[in-house]
Amino acid sequence: MKIAVIGCTESTKKFINEILKNPEFEVVGIFTLEDKYAYKKSRFVHLDDLAQKNNIKLYKVNKINDPRTIVLIKDSNPNLILESGWSQIVSKEILEIPNKGCIGIHNSFLPKNQGAASLNWALIKGEKEWGVTLFYLGEKIDQGDIIDQRKFDIDDSDDINALFDKADSLAVDMLRTNLSLIKDGKASRKKQNKEEATYLPKRQPEDGKIDWTKPNIEIYNLIRAITKPYPGAFTFYNGKKVFIWESEKIEGGNEKSGVVIKIVGGKGIVVDTGKGNILVKKAQFEDDMEMQADDLAKKYNIKESEKFG
Repeated sequence: MKIAVIGCTESTKKFINEILKNPEFEVVGIFTLEDKYAYKKSRFVHLDDLAQKNNIKLYKVNKINDPRTIVLIKDSNPNLILESGWSQIVSKEILEIPNKGCIGIHNSFLPKNQGAASLNWALIKGEKEWGVTLFYLGEKIDQGDIIDQRKFDIDDSDDINALFDKADSLAVDMLRTNLSLIKDGKASRKKQNKEEATYLPKRQPEDGKIDWTKPNIEIYNLIRAITKPYPGAFTFYNGKKVFIWESEKIEGGNEKSGVVIKIVGGKGIVVDTGKGNILVKKAQFEDDMEMQADDLAKKYNIKESEKFG
């Protein structure tokens, strides 16, 4: 079975490596994002070395549905297309190219939580369990027939990178289990129940602004949900933007939202919230480097009783 892959993220690379392990399958083309647009895509990864090492044709594109790109996909003559980590909806013209269909991986338990930034939302919402779905792509986003699904637990210490590791591991296992079934026409195919569908809104960098009147658990969840390689949760100090990359929720608090309670050497900055405290562990001012929060406090002369926000 000849497979074309559309994608440009760390997950995409893991999935290609899994496909290459099985001699039943041949990757006939990788369609990835042009280097100059890499800054727009979180978790972007260069696939040049992987393609070269395995003698796979690599095409760098901006718009997957551009007529010239569609011709390239047709010319690769795939039996199956796998899309992973691509932000654009694949057109009907592309969906009709492979005789075994087009499949994708969505990091939720479809039909629930369709849409963008699903793993980020899982942490922001404080979920304790999440899912991954392998499914056939349709003309509408995240609404095709389900091939396989798996669930995983979310630990209180997980950040977005830990969630991707868990989700990718399950996705790789689902590919290992189902690609041969797809090849032989024996894969499961279950319609999604539209009545159970829920939708996640797209996130923008400005959505990362911290509201210190919220309980510490909500602030902690936001910080771990959009830490690097995402744009990051942020606040302000004396009018300057400060990104917070790592934190810990701790007991205490007088509901003096955003007020610096104390600076703890070797640990960070304790900040009051609407309920409880947040220990800011790693942070950086805009246009400066990331550093331990207590070092940041020394450098910028942040003092107790001063306020973020």
